Amino acid sequence: MLSKNIHYIIAFLLVSLSILLTILVPGGPIETRDFSHYSETTLTLFNIFLTALGLLSFVVAFLIIKKKRYSVVMSTLFALLYIFVYILDLFKIFPTSPIAMSTTLFSIEFISTLIGLILIYLCIRFNDIKAENNEKVSIKVTFYKIISLLIVLLFAIGIVIFATKSAMGE
Repeated sequence: MLSKNIHYIIAFLLVSLSILLTILVPGGPIETRDFSHYSETTLTLFNIFLTALGLLSFVVAFLIIKKKRYSVVMSTLFALLYIFVYILDLFKIFPTSPIAMSTTLFSIEFISTLIGLILIYLCIRFNDIKAENNEKVSIKVTFYKIISLLIVLLFAIGIVIFATKSAMGE
């Protein structure tokens, strides 16, 4: 039973990690630390990475559900990236702040790390998910897809600007 629906569980865990990361945007109710001692470039690049990780997790979750080739490998890679980000923060390596991490922030990062480890375990254990459509993926470019992509891109830019300004205390 589990192995039959494992791709749905993996996709759900990826989306969960993305949502948990999203609620940790600086300036929000949970991430209230000050990172103004970092350069704007450093914070911007870090926020671009986090935003891309969160948004691309939805793409990889979709690929998992569609049982596309290499989607399990991509899921494993994304889980490792989430764990890497959280371990750096939990062990006060990067980003550091003079303001202590709240209990809520610590809890969410700890839980997200555990979810990432579970995701890696499931990806390794069930790496034999058979791809149903091994043909090359062709993407039909339509006006609506271009507009949708532009909206997502603008949304991502807005997130990066907001997160960077908030992290700098502006």
